[in-house]
Amino acid sequence: MQGLIALALGAALSALVIRAMIGIAPKVGLVDHPGEHKQHEHVTPFVGGFGVLAALLVAVGMLLWLDPAHATAWFSLAFCGVVMFAVGLADDRWKLSARIRLVIQAGLALVMVFGGGVVLADIGNAFFTGAITMGFAAAVPFTVFGTVGCINALNMVDGIDGLSGTIAAGTLALIALVSGLGGEGGTHLIAMGLLGGVIGFLWFNLRFGKQHRARVFMGDNGSMTLGLLLCWLLITITQGEDALVPPIVALWIFALPLIDTLSVMFRRIWLGKSPFSPDRNHLHHLLQRAGFRVENTVTLMGTAHLVLGATGIIGAWMGVHEGVLALGWLGVLIAYMRLTARPWRFVPILRGLHHMLGLTPARNIGVFFGNCTLEHVEQINALVAPQLDNHTIFRTRIYQRGVASGRPGTRYAVVQIIIDDETAPLRHQDLYMRLIRRAVRPIEGVYVRGYVHRDKLNDPRVNAVPIANDQRTRERRSDDCALIEESFTYVRDGRIVEQQINHPLKQRRPTLDPAPQSPL
Repeated sequence: MQGLIALALGAALSALVIRAMIGIAPKVGLVDHPGEHKQHEHVTPFVGGFGVLAALLVAVGMLLWLDPAHATAWFSLAFCGVVMFAVGLADDRWKLSARIRLVIQAGLALVMVFGGGVVLADIGNAFFTGAITMGFAAAVPFTVFGTVGCINALNMVDGIDGLSGTIAAGTLALIALVSGLGGEGGTHLIAMGLLGGVIGFLWFNLRFGKQHRARVFMGDNGSMTLGLLLCWLLITITQGEDALVPPIVALWIFALPLIDTLSVMFRRIWLGKSPFSPDRNHLHHLLQRAGFRVENTVTLMGTAHLVLGATGIIGAWMGVHEGVLALGWLGVLIAYMRLTARPWRFVPILRGLHHMLGLTPARNIGVFFGNCTLEHVEQINALVAPQLDNHTIFRTRIYQRGVASGRPGTRYAVVQIIIDDETAPLRHQDLYMRLIRRAVRPIEGVYVRGYVHRDKLNDPRVNAVPIANDQRTRERRSDDCALIEESFTYVRDGRIVEQQINHPLKQRRPTLDPAPQSPL
């Protein structure tokens, strides 16, 4: 019950504080401007840490009232959270050097050790040699190293709307589950309170419903604070005589950001670069390159993170040897590093996954022209181009049915507009559809529909009867279709500046282009 109260209070207070800071942030310069390597195109407040800090203080206040015997540990926890938040906020505002950040993070790790009594000394039986316990002199630097790594791993995964918050929420939920079932009341209450704080933040940061972009960012003030607090909690549940789970389980619970960060850093070193140099080879970058929308990327990575964490926890509860869990985690790391070492090979695999899941592509909108009486792609391009924004590229293809049988039937066309996920979310796709429908309206017999993948195994409409005149027939879903014209068109200010036209049927007779995906 106390954990649920902390969850509710943390979520409510976090949402209220962040909502208040949205109006204050622009006046004091706490906003993130687009540019450089950043993907967003709107000035956005980075005030997510305010909500996290508010939730932490609520949880600490409850613990000081419920468990005053450990007041020193709770004050140390609050001190570390406040200082880490302040350093992250200063970094967001004035861009501190990496050296300053690392020194302060290491100092807070020492406060965690000497003030909170949280130290990473027990490695467990991860090497099949029996339990390994370090002396205090070796455990302190090891704890500092692990804390700094955890802080920066969560910070590095903070690349798209909702991702770092979702990863942190998944980690906190798993910690709350373990500590709640294990009877560790203090840890459970902190994890639930922080989970509420993250939920309050995600209300403004996730893309859902009519919210097509983040209203606030977490910023370093949020991600660095959460990274430190997560490390505190992970060490707490895996250390000591009454440890709730073996130490190796902490790596599973925090698997995705840790594996992604290690893989990216090793790849940079392999290429002769600094491990801290920025690039666009994190998993969320690769997923977006494969066509996943931001919402799909967050859902996929959040699910994978939970699955990995649950695997470690369930394995420990089932009595799987710690060495086996360690080898399993190492196997996941090596497999991930092998896949992402050559992104140009991994991205096509992700595209196949995107196609298998039947998701809407992030960077294109498909428009289907049925019963197309327009004979050439130039005619379609002249209709579509004026409806688009500046500097747009689109691909037009005209297909003809019945070519293989020698009795050509009706034609249809497909236009794929290459758009950016940040500047043209789903509502912009709907706008394009309305504009194109209006442009095509005077042409008799042509109708326009959205163009998406149709799965014959799962879509009951494939075999639906009866079939009306304006609906697709079974023959229209057959492979007896040929691509007769194709073009890539470049638009600027609503005017065509260049178009490349090909005639595949003439170039490669008698091979027919297979029928594309079915229209909606």
